[in-house]
Amino acid sequence: MTFDEVADELYGLDPSDFVAARTDRQKQARSDGDKALAEQIGALRKPTIVGWVLNVTVRDADEDVADLLDLGEALREAQQHLREDRRPAGRPGGATLRTLTKQRQRAVRALADRAAEIAEGHGHPIGEDVVRAVTQSLNAALSDADIADEMRRGRMLGAAEYSGFGPMGLMSVDPEPAKEPEPEPDDTAEREKEEQRARAQAELDDAEAAVQDATDALDKADHRVDELQKSVDALTEQLEKARQDLEAAQDARSTAASEKDASTSRVRNATKRLDRL
Repeated sequence: MTFDEVADELYGLDPSDFVAARTDRQKQARSDGDKALAEQIGALRKPTIVGWVLNVTVRDADEDVADLLDLGEALREAQQHLREDRRPAGRPGGATLRTLTKQRQRAVRALADRAAEIAEGHGHPIGEDVVRAVTQSLNAALSDADIADEMRRGRMLGAAEYSGFGPMGLMSVDPEPAKEPEPEPDDTAEREKEEQRARAQAELDDAEAAVQDATDALDKADHRVDELQKSVDALTEQLEKARQDLEAAQDARSTAASEKDASTSRVRNATKRLDRL
């Protein structure tokens, strides 16, 4: 029994089973004489509902998660190329970045919906707040390679955030000691300018993608309106024909009633004449 095996097991369990399973594994480690492992297991924290949804999604939809995180790597590379190309015109990475950004929005939305389905399938339907937190975490994983790596491990403790300068609020389980940050060259002003340029470009890409999504939705709505209008026109035509048929039937009924009254009168007169004979 190793720490990774235990962590992988615990963070794939239903939240209600976490504490009891952790206690069992800790006792097992102690009985095996591995005090260090027992301490590590005892230090494992129960995930929030957001962390659990992320972890179970990694396990149940691993291919979808892998595809999304690969897209994030491509996005980060495109953004890096855009930062490195400082010429006033002819930025080759811009078109690629816009295309990837549109793909990102659709992919994140689809995976967040899939995560909600998975959670419900495990007996834990989630609300809009949790879906938003899951979406936020997926976007953070697309923006930061460290968050993406932690998400792949499937040991998230809660939601992850990304500020644009590195991970913030990253909650995950990692037994390895944190690495000391490497010293950076004193180019803060230029780096911040590049970051601001990249964020502005990303905002533009997001806006353009939103416009495209709205345009697609409008086209679908227009098509639906046309279909419904045709149905209304057809039903209106059928209603008018039915009204005409009703009026004709009513006229025929009136004629038949008049003929019946006349016939009844003739029968009555004939009967009287017959009685007099």
